[in-house]
Amino acid sequence: MDFSLRIGGLTFAVHGSEVALEEPHTRFAVEPAPADVDVFITYDDSYTPPRGRLLFDSGAVWQLFEDPAGFRIECNSAIVSDRPYKIATVTRDFRRVDLQMRVNHLQPLQFPLDEVLVNALLARRRGVELHACGVIDRGTGLLFIGNSGDGKTTTAKLWSAAVPAAGPAASRRRDGGEPAGEDAGAPLIVSDDRVVLRAENGGWTMYGTPWHGEAEICSPAHAPLRRIYVLDKTVRGNNGVTPLRPAEAVARLFSCTFPPFHDPRGLETVVDTLGALAMDVPVARLSFLNDPTAVDFVRQEAAA
Repeated sequence: MDFSLRIGGLTFAVHGSEVALEEPHTRFAVEPAPADVDVFITYDDSYTPPRGRLLFDSGAVWQLFEDPAGFRIECNSAIVSDRPYKIATVTRDFRRVDLQMRVNHLQPLQFPLDEVLVNALLARRRGVELHACGVIDRGTGLLFIGNSGDGKTTTAKLWSAAVPAAGPAASRRRDGGEPAGEDAGAPLIVSDDRVVLRAENGGWTMYGTPWHGEAEICSPAHAPLRRIYVLDKTVRGNNGVTPLRPAEAVARLFSCTFPPFHDPRGLETVVDTLGALAMDVPVARLSFLNDPTAVDFVRQEAAA
């Protein structure tokens, strides 16, 4: 079984899967098209140890090794197997993946492999993944970044309950493709936890991802990025923003990224990407109340 999916504007063509896509990845399925990455699957329960040195260990679910072909990614789960349940051999340009499935009936691009591959490609293509809640409102993107406990889930719930925005901008397409229909003015949450940003067409595009958080909200929608807000729960009692200088903005953005620590060149590229982002898009610290006034406040601030 062959299928294609697109995450963060990157197309993966999967060849030879024995299982169909499942939620939430079905939302990211696309018609066959020229792919950024081709994934060729084999089913074989044998195990050959890595031939190259260990480059990175997540400490739980995946490891990255050097390999004569480029790289080797081993995905681990004590629940599934005492050895890696799938092994991806990846060319150095990350354009081809030979995926050995050692356990049948599992999704081939299930987390964490899909996220590892996307991040590796983003580091080469002026993109970055961030811990964030992404909202499309009035046709453009608002990004609310933060680590665990900073308020991403709260923000997602507030915007999910928000009434449609008024005005001409409410009728714009909100995913860059199909018209949104009668609810065109309603906010669309593209993710409550992880969002991809890419430099495209002289600006920045915000993409939803399948890697949702506690609110379990995700969408393949994308939109031009308008504002970035750093969630701040330390200020109580009011809605407010404090603009950040580019250097401070980069530091806060970096703390919410998934940088390739094993790759000095890729790490440098991520920092450069964040620097360009902070120069192009306004970044501000946001304090907010857990009520509908927070949405109204951001809408007014973003429109200023």
